[in-house]
Amino acid sequence: MQEFDSAEIIKTIVLPKKINETSGLEFYAKNFITHNDSGDGPSLYIFNENGDLIETMDLNKDSSFEIENNDWEDIAGDDKYLFVADTGNNFGNRDNLNIIRISKDDNYSVDGIMEVFYADQETFFPRPKHKYDAEALIVINEQLVLFSKDRENLNTDLYLVDKFEKKPQKLTSGFTFNVNSLITGGDYNNELNLLALVGYSSKGSQYLILFETFDLKNLEENTFKKYKIPLERAQIESIKIIDKNTFWVTSEDEGIGNPFMYKLKVK
Repeated sequence: MQEFDSAEIIKTIVLPKKINETSGLEFYAKNFITHNDSGDGPSLYIFNENGDLIETMDLNKDSSFEIENNDWEDIAGDDKYLFVADTGNNFGNRDNLNIIRISKDDNYSVDGIMEVFYADQETFFPRPKHKYDAEALIVINEQLVLFSKDRENLNTDLYLVDKFEKKPQKLTSGFTFNVNSLITGGDYNNELNLLALVGYSSKGSQYLILFETFDLKNLEENTFKKYKIPLERAQIESIKIIDKNTFWVTSEDEGIGNPFMYKLKVK
């Protein structure tokens, strides 16, 4: 049995039940931004480090786009925009995958939707095991990067998406990482050149996966270290990098009452 170093939980914050399926995490203007996945409206939720809900933003308010939350799985940001990945695809039968672009400078208004589809997907018949689900989104310079949740092989495929393309974009795997996990969230810190992913095993163990010198131009050179997150009855869905050793992650309520945010530390 493979052994992993363990991350340490150094802080636990109870989150409001309104964000019981917190599925993405971003930090902006000294507060956190999250969203639920399928089953909720097209809303972003802003909360502080104490877990207090500050504001709920309906993306359809004053929008020229008709926004839906089919299955929002992650959120990422750059200096000007937030990006929400409506790319959850549990049974591989969705044909309306997209990424929503939101302007920070224009009162969080939606100013674009990038439609995406898998180049090698031939059937949309529902099935439990497939590779056409993506639950982690990061931004690296001018590129959006999706990481897949491969229920069949427990790998993750990397897909590049243009931030501003108006035509539907074909998703072609740039590289496959053998993470042996179901990837549920991601973050990238440009200053640290650090990629962080979270995921879980088929037996329910939770993991933090770190690429300490991630290079998008030389994907085959990237290596990672895997840490076990010491949590039971949880499903970690999102991550935000604090520094090279410290991270925020959120977990769905999993039927136990409230979702949580944890601060993790690794050596």
